Amino acid sequence: MSDEKRKLEWSLDLGDLRARATQFVSDMAGGKAETKQASLREERGDATSAQLIGEFAVGRTTLGPLPADSDALFTAELRYVGEYEYEVAGAAERVIKLRQRSGAPRDWAALAGSAQDLHWELALARGMPLRLRLQGGLGEADLDLRDLQVETLRLRTGVGKVRLKLGGEFDAELAGGLGKTEIQLVGGGGRLGIKGGVGEVNLRAAAGMAIRLEARQGLGQIKLPRELQERAAGAVWETDGYAEAGEPVLIAYQGGVGSFSLEWDADEA
Repeated sequence: MSDEKRKLEWSLDLGDLRARATQFVSDMAGGKAETKQASLREERGDATSAQLIGEFAVGRTTLGPLPADSDALFTAELRYVGEYEYEVAGAAERVIKLRQRSGAPRDWAALAGSAQDLHWELALARGMPLRLRLQGGLGEADLDLRDLQVETLRLRTGVGKVRLKLGGEFDAELAGGLGKTEIQLVGGGGRLGIKGGVGEVNLRAAAGMAIRLEARQGLGQIKLPRELQERAAGAVWETDGYAEAGEPVLIAYQGGVGSFSLEWDADEA
């Protein structure tokens, strides 16, 4: 595939993200909207599984586990401008939807001076099978899923920096946006699919994990530790003993515009 065709495909892939960014920032000048706060809570009740469909807003977003003794299924503390939409449906299989709703230009004008003060703090129940479908916004996102029972994760990063921590058994697909993505694997095994956007993708894995990387390189370098041996020229790398490992990790990477790196995490050794 030619470089020009790659650039066209990436342009199409990221077109909706650019549109979202434009919507948020094009009318920032000349206004001041009210900064609002909200607390949301959904009780666990008879739920046996849950799905979270989230479209993050502007500012900083965090997602992690609720305390082990909590009776809640989901909580959120929001500091925002404009309006949000929140819906809950289902009984045994609960479906939770939360998204920023587009507001008037005067609402987004407030972001010029106060975006750093806006945040969404989300938490989900431990020990509950979860499916997550998330869309990044404008700003930073910290997603600590190590202590959650996440069966599937589908994440499209937005504009900014994303930090993701995974553990246990995972099935994750990430589509890159505009910015830097940091991924930490603290143990377990599963499949991690990464489609690069514009920016770096840095992955840290606990020492001793069995890893296979299948890569389609874009416009950027792939940097790997020496323990990953090349099995097919420029396309497949594996750690020794991968095929016999009890909890292997398969990483499928499709490059974008930016580098991909994998290194061992000394803190998780």
